[in-house]
Amino acid sequence: MPRVSKPLPLINRVFQVGVLVAVASRNPNKIRAVEEAYGIFGIPARVVVVAKPAALPPQPVGLDAVVKGAVERARAAVYAVEAAEHGVGIEAGAVGVGSEYLDITVAAIADRSGRVTLGFGPAFQIPALFLAEVLRGVELGALAERHFRRGAVGYREGIIGVLTRRRVTRLDLNRAAVAMALVPRLPYNKELYGARPP
Repeated sequence: MPRVSKPLPLINRVFQVGVLVAVASRNPNKIRAVEEAYGIFGIPARVVVVAKPAALPPQPVGLDAVVKGAVERARAAVYAVEAAEHGVGIEAGAVGVGSEYLDITVAAIADRSGRVTLGFGPAFQIPALFLAEVLRGVELGALAERHFRRGAVGYREGIIGVLTRRRVTRLDLNRAAVAMALVPRLPYNKELYGARPP
């Protein structure tokens, strides 16, 4: 994944004091992904961690369910922290494409005006060995932990990290999704998306 080594000057002038961002997860991959995604665009982010909504399923199946999970996380996060300007929700789940299923990461960024922007990260094919259980709602990370006999895979490199021997990690997927959700919020895209930047 490309990384920007120094902040973009235009963005820094707009976001001089930083944005208070509430993230609906305690997963260190998601928290770091948010910090890094904002950093790609030179936006200083102060991240506050909040609990995810309790009613969310552990393994969403279908694009609508994955997007809904990300949006619910984002909306809950922005209102959980009184001074938060943004709430970020990151959700991964199984999406059918033809006869295959992909694990896709979706990020949603909500603000207090009610605006929600979305971004998707790279998706990968779910291993056939795990597919039946995933479609029944068993979390892919839990299946990976059991199969590979490794604890906390989802809090480390993720199953994609295991499958690629850490050449691509869950952090990479999460960072890409959050960065894409930020695109409509960038000041220089204001006219393109018809809304004011964050």
